[in-house]
Amino acid sequence: MENKKYDRFFGGLYRRNEKLLLLSAGIFFGSVFIGYIFSGALDQILGSVLSGLKKKVTEGEIKLTTVSIFTNNFLVALSIYAGGVTVGLGTIFLLISQGTFLGYAASQYPLSNFLILTVPHGIFEITGIIIAGAAGFRLASSVIHILINITKIKSDISVRNQLNYILELNSDELKESLVLFAIATVLILLAAIIEANFTIAWANYIRGTL
Repeated sequence: MENKKYDRFFGGLYRRNEKLLLLSAGIFFGSVFIGYIFSGALDQILGSVLSGLKKKVTEGEIKLTTVSIFTNNFLVALSIYAGGVTVGLGTIFLLISQGTFLGYAASQYPLSNFLILTVPHGIFEITGIIIAGAAGFRLASSVIHILINITKIKSDISVRNQLNYILELNSDELKESLVLFAIATVLILLAAIIEANFTIAWANYIRGTL
């Protein structure tokens, strides 16, 4: 019974947010493609960013620990989610910037090496980012509905009561965005654990067998 309950919950969650998940994935992977194909044109902008990131890792300013990796990626996901408050514009911008940078970074290394080093944790991390994007779009939908309802407020009825009603009316959509973000957070945590503790060993093993 419990398994059926969870299946119904996650199945319903997916069906209600399928278009938003596809939108988030399309924006992200489209940006990865652009970052990879047009890396030469983006080199002047993103080259210094990538160099600075590698320098911080080398000098120990950025530590490749579970906590450090999770904190960094969680803040990225949180920003993508919170971008929904700007009716989704912030979410779109951050999905594009993250995807473009990933595509650019991939172009700077032999593709096989890049995939070996990113696939184990990247499956969970990228999925988490995409779900955070869908959560941001669900939040944006809630904000838009609230703003539309606010324009219909009547002056002859208690404004406070009307605002409470509007918030209650859209509370389910807001809660659903939080559920999506919680799922994204779990995936990002799993990615951080894998990246910090298993990715290097996995990469060395694969290279040794090739």
